[in-house]
Amino acid sequence: MERPGLPPHPNRKINQNDIAATFPTHPNTGSDYLQEPSETDKRAVRDDPDLKGEFYVGEFVTAQAKIYLIASTGQVSEVGDTRALLAEE
Repeated sequence: MERPGLPPHPNRKINQNDIAATFPTHPNTGSDYLQEPSETDKRAVRDDPDLKGEFYVGEFVTAQAKIYLIASTGQVSEVGDTRALLAEE
């Protein structure tokens, strides 16, 4: 299954390396855009057989306020506050 921004990943690998997580590009992080993962995002992860590897934790979606994790089942959970998680120390 080909998805924009995700290189070909047959057999649960990219360049012979196991896929541990994916990070889609969501350039529209303003408050007037959908912040949580869309149904299309959830289905793309859930329905991709090559995102079911032993080490795959899911797809991290970074929005303006929150970071979300889409599990390989398509289930979404909040990881935490974007600013707090990405803060530089």
